[in-house]
Amino acid sequence: MASIKPQLSPWVRIMFLIVALVLIAGVSLLLAPNLVGPRWPWALRPFATRFLGAVYAAEMVAVLCTLIIKDWSVARLTIPQAVTFTTVVTGASLAWLSNFDFARPIVWLWFIIYTIPTLVLGWFWWQYRAWPAVNPQALGWLRSILLIEALVLAGYGVACIVAPAWATAFWPWNIDAFHAQIYSALFITGAIGAWIVAGGGNRHELLTLGGSQVVLGLGVIAGLALVDVGAANLSVPWASLGTQIWVASFGLIALVGGLLIGRALQQRRSIGG
Repeated sequence: MASIKPQLSPWVRIMFLIVALVLIAGVSLLLAPNLVGPRWPWALRPFATRFLGAVYAAEMVAVLCTLIIKDWSVARLTIPQAVTFTTVVTGASLAWLSNFDFARPIVWLWFIIYTIPTLVLGWFWWQYRAWPAVNPQALGWLRSILLIEALVLAGYGVACIVAPAWATAFWPWNIDAFHAQIYSALFITGAIGAWIVAGGGNRHELLTLGGSQVVLGLGVIAGLALVDVGAANLSVPWASLGTQIWVASFGLIALVGGLLIGRALQQRRSIGG
């Protein structure tokens, strides 16, 4: 069992600090959609606006945990996740360049703020690839749940890329291929996180992944409800089987997140005792 805590380069924290500042705009899609939505690099509809806001809120949890815990304890999880997310989003954006108006400065900024972290954090991930986990703890039955979660999320993320219409047919609102492939980053990133922690997670990793999942699961469901209540010409088909599956799926993500947080608190009490 590894007990050392390798210290990260200050540039890693600087990069995550920059990402946190950028994420403020992303989280605002959930909290203040009318303020940020019209200024987004591409046209967003109400459901997509709130959904993306919840995704960025979950990402903010991971980024803040990385800034608070300065060593490899959390970065072992969040650096691979960050690289995965930015790589998939950048790839989907490049595949749909026709959706962007390059006469708008925000579009150029979009590609800059996704390309640079991908390259910089990817380089650090390579540099740190041999670093051991910090105080990994056996997770028992939670390991099986995380492995199943990783498999399901990875499979669904790939489906969103290769068969976007089929993969998103049950969603509560219509999803085009561009958005389905953008959203695939969320699921593939979640799979990476679950896979890493399943190998043995310390309490900081459990809190980070668990907190992200709780915010994501509850945030997207809340975002759906907010659009249903606030948009006069839009309504959610709550009675639809597809909507119920969608809500239950994100509810399960939040539930697993809660279990991870509970295990982290249990580990803390055990250490304290």
